This record gives sequence, C-alpha cells and structure tokens, in this order.
Amino acid sequence: MITSIFEKPWLLLTVAAVLLVVAGVVCQIRPRWKRWPYLVPLLVAALAFGLDRLVETDAEQIQSILTACRQHALAGTIRQIDPLVSEAYIDPAHSTKEAMLRSAEAAIQRACLQRVVERQHTLSITGDTAVSQVRFRVHLDTQQSQYAMAGSLLFVTLEIHYAREADGQWRIRRVLLVSVNDQPMGWKNI
Repeated sequence: MITSIFEKPWLLLTVAAVLLVVAGVVCQIRPRWKRWPYLVPLLVAALAFGLDRLVETDAEQIQSILTACRQHALAGTIRQIDPLVSEAYIDPAHSTKEAMLRSAEAAIQRACLQRVVERQHTLSITGDTAVSQVRFRVHLDTQQSQYAMAGSLLFVTLEIHYAREADGQWRIRRVLLVSVNDQPMGWKNI
C-alpha cells in the first residue's frame, strides 16, 4: 500500500478529489471560512505529485537500469552499463563482469540493432534481491546483421537477477538468456 503511493499518485489524487467535495460542502455550511477549505485538497494533490517525483522505489530503480541498458545496446555503447553491473556478476557462460561485457559488446556489434522494445516485464523483489523476466521485441538491420538470417524481427526473453549492494544501489548480478523466438536458448548458443 505504501509503495503504491510512491509509485503512482492516483490514490492520493482520489483522496484529494473526495476532500474537494468535502471542502465544497464546508464552504457552503460555513461561508465565513471563505475559500480556505479548498487548500486541503490542493495540498494533498501537490503531495501526491511530489511523492511520485521525489521518491524512487526499488521497482523504478530496476526499470531505470533496464531502460539504460536498452539505450546503450541500441547506441552500441555497451561499456557504459559497467556501473549498472555488479562486480560479483556471474552466469553460466561468463565467469566475470568483464567477460560478460566483452561478450555483450561483440554480440551487439554483430546484431546491428535498429530498435528494441520492451514487450513484457515481470518483477519480483524479495528483500535485497530481485528477479525480472523481460521479453523484448528486437528489430535488426537486415543488410548488416549477422543474425538477420533468422529474420529481422526477434523476440528475446531474458531473466535478470539484481542485488542491492552496500551503497544502496541495485545492480545486475546475473543475466540468463531464456529464449529467442520462443525457442529455449542460452548464452552458449549465440
């Protein structure tokens, strides 16, 4: 309940709307109060937008990591995601963070991405760990991509594990390739 107040302002805006009606009734009953009762719903509405803007929840932090990774993949600047990846990164194909970055850089160069769209995202946060299952629609440059033989449109599903580190920031701890075009696949297959 508290998290939803920080993520979306609708609950407090609904409360502000109810208070607006109450303020209208109070102004009719007590005309000598003039318009002062209208300040309460106005302040609640301002609080709703202020909380939404100022407080970044865990889910919003993780979503911003995904957005940054997608933007850097499209721009071909995969090395820029280095601060978003944990030093303790490990997956079945990469024993270190550096190995994953090298591999990702090579794969992105061969892919020649034109567009990457997040189609579906499920997130589960438990304490200081989180897991995302993300499905992307990936458009490849048919003229330059080495993967375009499979088609210029791919649906890629990733499972991404995150950890909140000592500095309080969420970082990617592990990325697993789940499927490409709904065919089970792993990193060693690309």
